[in-house]
Amino acid sequence: MSRGRRDAEDLGREQQHRTTIGQARVDQVALNLSHSQAGTSHHANSMAETSHQDEDARSKISTYSYHTDADATKLLQDIDGRTINTLSDQYYLPSDDPEWTRLEKQHIAVVIGLGGLYPAKEEVQAVLKPQEGETKRILDLGCGTGTWAIEMAREYPHAEVIGVDLAPVPMDREAIPANYRFEIDNINLGLAHFHGQFDVIHIRLVGSGLKNFKDRMRDIHSCLKPGGIVLWIDADFDFYSTEKFEYHLPATDDNPGGSWTQRIGSEMRRACLKIGSDLHAMESALDAGLWQDPLIDSETCKIGSLYLPMGTWASHEDPGVAQLLKYVGALMRQDIIEGIKSMVPLLVKVGRSKNEVETWRKKLTEELTELKIHMVARFRLAWGRRIPVPKASSAQQGSVIRERSDSPSKVNYPWLYVYDTEEAALEQVEARNKQKASILPSMTS
Repeated sequence: MSRGRRDAEDLGREQQHRTTIGQARVDQVALNLSHSQAGTSHHANSMAETSHQDEDARSKISTYSYHTDADATKLLQDIDGRTINTLSDQYYLPSDDPEWTRLEKQHIAVVIGLGGLYPAKEEVQAVLKPQEGETKRILDLGCGTGTWAIEMAREYPHAEVIGVDLAPVPMDREAIPANYRFEIDNINLGLAHFHGQFDVIHIRLVGSGLKNFKDRMRDIHSCLKPGGIVLWIDADFDFYSTEKFEYHLPATDDNPGGSWTQRIGSEMRRACLKIGSDLHAMESALDAGLWQDPLIDSETCKIGSLYLPMGTWASHEDPGVAQLLKYVGALMRQDIIEGIKSMVPLLVKVGRSKNEVETWRKKLTEELTELKIHMVARFRLAWGRRIPVPKASSAQQGSVIRERSDSPSKVNYPWLYVYDTEEAALEQVEARNKQKASILPSMTS
């Protein structure tokens, strides 16, 4: 086995091991992420202490408490055979075992692409550097399985880490670090109880569940301490093809040669918009960056694009990088194929039939298996620090950069691009939008 391939597999196994240490209710063996046998663990139910409010107080404070499975079930409902949260009509993806397994694969792929748990490594590490007499605090909004927050709690044992989600987190109570806690919270109801309290705020893949995005962004940024950093990571519902990252038109009756992966992304966007998501505002705001935000220091702002292949088609002149791309591609193929199953309740809610969605799933699976079309998922990144920022810790400015991994494997993921000016950000938006067109058929049901 070549050194490069060995390094890539070591990186994958290292991230999988870190993820599965505290994993619960998620079938670890089902991850099937490397040649090695995945570990197993026994699982217990999480317990959380949060500020309790009855239904009449929801408009003022949005946190809830639960102590047992009986309490937790009040926060969940069964829809079309999947478990959906009861607190938000805008976020309609499941909170159950199959979804948690999917999210773990997605988490590993994103972390490999970033070269760690977060972008802006030097900034985050500077912000979280221990200071006598001060408690560092990290907030993970939309924490999903809780894996990211728990890994941060282990990486920064001196910091207090809070994970927030609409549904109970599937973590083993015995595996939760002492510096981590979880809260049930609906971001759309406001976060005034968190204002001015956090050094790092991480928001990954929650944009489709937010209303009035500009208001939510202002609310979230208000939760930062002065000098604190916010890290936005969210999906681009458009997909791209080949290493040139060119937009590929979706498959329709009039365009049978189009991509079914693209069709699914377009239908998902349309469904989110139909149930009240402010998705367009999220897309434009994050792609434009935070330079114009009055709460954020413009000198610390950057945006980025992380491209992850879907399928094992990607290649590279470096054998280690090629192996890494194939590994990530395998994860992302599983993510998107399982993802359409998770979308069934949402798509049915907006008028699609289960048979129609199943047909799309089969065509998407065929496309990503046969690899006649090479598809790439894009994750949009944006970050910046709240004013005022100490001058000694301001971001170093430069031109377009490609972030490098600090992983001990020395295998660097090649498709992460970071831009540090507003002009460069807008140029990238214009370049991506050149070939895009809206050709989806109208809703007939």
